[in-house]
Amino acid sequence: MKSSSHERSKLLAQAAANSILADDNEGAVRTLQQLLSAKCEFSELDLVGKEIGHVGTGQPQKFFEAFDKIIDKGTMGGFVIVGRALTCFLETDLQGVMLKSREYTIKGDEWYVCDIIGERSLGQALVDHFDETLPWLDAFLRDENKWVRRSAGVAVHFFGKRVVDDPVKTKKLLNLIEPYIEERDIDAVKGIGWGLKTIGRHHPGILVRFLKRQLRSRKRISKLMVRKALTYVDDDTKLEVGKYA
Repeated sequence: MKSSSHERSKLLAQAAANSILADDNEGAVRTLQQLLSAKCEFSELDLVGKEIGHVGTGQPQKFFEAFDKIIDKGTMGGFVIVGRALTCFLETDLQGVMLKSREYTIKGDEWYVCDIIGERSLGQALVDHFDETLPWLDAFLRDENKWVRRSAGVAVHFFGKRVVDDPVKTKKLLNLIEPYIEERDIDAVKGIGWGLKTIGRHHPGILVRFLKRQLRSRKRISKLMVRKALTYVDDDTKLEVGKYA
């Protein structure tokens, strides 16, 4: 059954990609409609996005225009498909992927859209193109839109669960977050806290030293952010950090 479902998804993806190549974006949307209007597993939607993205890597602008049409439908499935498809363009058009990720995050205007994009195009960009992606995330962390700020934290979370053995890059991510550690918007706080939480799972010592330094400097860090960040830290250490909060 699973194999049959995968084959169906691949066929739909190929048909949609062929429509895009033929400049029939509306046809591509119609082809995907049965996925967009149904409750599908994210794994199936990711597969469709991956297949479409691979076909379009040489023609980013043509496919980005099609992605706009899919996103305009406002379905959760559409954001998953497009978020995954965008990762295929990171090698050839990282700037375009970053700009589209921001645009779609703002257009979605929901926490789940932010997290879908953050865990796909933004997170994968950080894994595959770390140094080039850092300036983009820095800009996202100071964006006027709360979901864009949150998405940077989600991207850090994705990196943290994919790259568990690189303390140098982990410290660079904490340096990236440091100027924005006093974020007050609750939705953005949750996203940044999620990123810190995942860092703490694999690098608790690095995270704790970072938090102590911030708290000792009397920065006004949200208690929720601190609590999320310390999720995987032992109780004694939580109490120790709490003395500075």
